[in-house]
Amino acid sequence: MSASTSWKDPLTSAGFTGDLVTPPDADYDSALVRFAKNAQKKAGLVAFVKSPQDVSLVIKYATANNIPLVIRGGGHSTYGTSSTDGGIVIDLSRHLTSVRIDEAKRIGYVGGGANWAAVDAEAIKYGLATVGGTVNHTGVGGLSLGGGYGWLTGEHGLTIDNLVQVTIVTSDGSILTVNETTNSDLFWGIRGGGSNFGCVTEFVYRLHPQRSHVFAGPLIFPVPRIAEVAAATEEWYSNASDKEGLMLITTNKGPMGGPALLVIVFFNGEEDEGKQRFKGLFDLGPVMSLASTIPYENLNALQNDNVKYNQNYHLTGSTRASLPPDVAKTVFDKLLETANSPSEADLQMVLIWEYHILKRLASVSPDATAFPMRVQRPLTVMLVTWTGDDSQLTADAKKRLDVIKAFSDEALAPAFEEKGGKTELDTGYSNTEIGNPKSEHVARAMFGPNYPRLQQLKKKYDPDMVFKAWYPIVPATTV
Repeated sequence: MSASTSWKDPLTSAGFTGDLVTPPDADYDSALVRFAKNAQKKAGLVAFVKSPQDVSLVIKYATANNIPLVIRGGGHSTYGTSSTDGGIVIDLSRHLTSVRIDEAKRIGYVGGGANWAAVDAEAIKYGLATVGGTVNHTGVGGLSLGGGYGWLTGEHGLTIDNLVQVTIVTSDGSILTVNETTNSDLFWGIRGGGSNFGCVTEFVYRLHPQRSHVFAGPLIFPVPRIAEVAAATEEWYSNASDKEGLMLITTNKGPMGGPALLVIVFFNGEEDEGKQRFKGLFDLGPVMSLASTIPYENLNALQNDNVKYNQNYHLTGSTRASLPPDVAKTVFDKLLETANSPSEADLQMVLIWEYHILKRLASVSPDATAFPMRVQRPLTVMLVTWTGDDSQLTADAKKRLDVIKAFSDEALAPAFEEKGGKTELDTGYSNTEIGNPKSEHVARAMFGPNYPRLQQLKKKYDPDMVFKAWYPIVPATTV
């Protein structure tokens, strides 16, 4: 009997009600599957929990026996923050996936292991929605605790701005209700502070009236017109309403196998008005328009086919002040050069210039939640995917992604300076996995001016750093 197999009996004897999976079990390999295949690790035990009480038992057992512990919700981290070599995974994704809507109060109760597809589908039955992930197989947990940008950010802010309560299990096994009036200090911390303080088994979201159909979809443009498309996009963005959004996407390998340029447009309204609002882009004459009236619940699935589960991925990102047309072309050219240089792998690189409407996000004080980046800086997301499991191929793909990030950051620096330069609030967005999410140094920079307060919370709720897989906060020291 292996050491990890022997962990089952004490947990079962203590009253664990979920499923305990170890290497000899038939479902062990499937229990390790993650969004990023390269981020999968050989856990000693996967605990598919059914309740906060199950989570508490696992935490107490792991800490008493000095066993490394991680939490898996949607499993989307490309750095492997929801995986462990030889430790225990608290996995919420099998049983804690329910979504319950209180129509009268406009509140949604969501299991910590649910994904956004389930939330979108259930809430819209009642004509309601909240700010969710723009890839709907993303788990609610990571997006919510890290901040949460989405198509509805213009109208309703970040996901954390619509979070009203959580149930969380902390490092000593305590099961806490956390909201504005109960454990309010921790409520501040979990809204942006990630999984640093415990395992959230239920999220409670504020919901908003939402029309059943929206105007959305991709416009395909010839690659050489990147500068014109960027110029039209920036012009649109300068006057966009809070009901709109856009993603400008470039890649070395589109659906036809070669370089591709597309723009996903979104308008929370009628198709005719949507086309008028994006008139500048339509006037450029896209070679194909797939934008149309679609059911709201399909909105966050528009990118799913391009980011399928269980493939190799590295992810990073940055922010920007603006996207000058010449910079858009220069960065696209560099992406093609970097992605298409010789490789033994079949490699695709994607750069997404996101254009969410950020006025509501920026209207919230930087110290109102742990999330400090309350500035109108659109996100840029960079992704590489490749074939092959060789470690050298993985390292090569990561190196190429780092090249693109460094190049684009340098190219965009003058635009920042033209608008006064970066401030202490230009921390970047944690859910694009900037830097190394396992690094304490990177965490300090990521949380910016809110870091000292987060350190105090860490000292109170997790002084031994049980939860340290994602931008680990170092507890404050007693002076």
